[in-house]
Amino acid sequence: MTSSPYNLNNADVCARYQALWEAAPARTVFASLRYAKTIGEAFGLDSSIHFCEDDTALLLHTKGSGPLRRVIVPPLTQYSALLLCKPTSAHLVHRQTSPLDHLLKHIEQKTRRADLLVKLNDPRTAQWRGWDVRPLFTYMIDLPSNTDDWSEGARRTWRSKTSKYKIQEDPRYLRQIIDLCVKSYERHGRRMPGKPAALETIVTAMGPWARTFAAIRNNTVEGGLVILHDDRTAHYWIAGSIPGPAMTVLIGEVLTILHTSGIAKFDFVGANTPSIAEFKRTFGPVLTQYYHLQRRPQIHFGR
Repeated sequence: MTSSPYNLNNADVCARYQALWEAAPARTVFASLRYAKTIGEAFGLDSSIHFCEDDTALLLHTKGSGPLRRVIVPPLTQYSALLLCKPTSAHLVHRQTSPLDHLLKHIEQKTRRADLLVKLNDPRTAQWRGWDVRPLFTYMIDLPSNTDDWSEGARRTWRSKTSKYKIQEDPRYLRQIIDLCVKSYERHGRRMPGKPAALETIVTAMGPWARTFAAIRNNTVEGGLVILHDDRTAHYWIAGSIPGPAMTVLIGEVLTILHTSGIAKFDFVGANTPSIAEFKRTFGPVLTQYYHLQRRPQIHFGR
């Protein structure tokens, strides 16, 4: 049911995968070949494509070799590259013969450690195969954004502070935005995934699918945002700001710009840290769910 793995240098395979990606109703830029090749080169990953029948594919990134080989979610990657082009019949899920069953079985035969981040309506397939399944959440906005749906505080800040800032889309601000993002992570006691130089390389390689915006006041970049998109959905990808109103103003302006560009949805890329989730909530988004599927070696203790 599941094909042998194909590498990303096979033109025929990539054309087949590209056709599935374009047809998949829930595709993301993170499942695109452009992103897969870029992220794989930046972080030294082995990448491979697996097909199940004619309408399902999974693009995996792996690290290590032999018993240390593992399937990973690369840094900065919100969703794994799972393409499901049609709904799965419930009877196949119950029989454990669904396309996802076959793909997970294929992973199990290749490695004992694996992580996937996937949007699924039904995660029981993974649970019944013994994978750990943890729900995660993100906030989504259908564009155009309606400021009437924002919190009173966000609406007031945006209206009163917009004139104080100049919003510019310009890749020349990329390094300053990455530095702001690093500091934002540090304020939350975390380390930003990926080194700044690698992030610059990735953003540049993504070309027009990565858009760089800055909020500037008094000739200082106070907030910045790199949007990753696939012409359908935009993702709040690399972001950072000086504490204050800059990010609220920037998001408000960027949402309008994205809608004008023809983008239909905005994904805030996670709502799993309380303070960060609360900031994102103020823009009136809808909470949506996805899943972390994790496979770890079974540990057996002798008597």
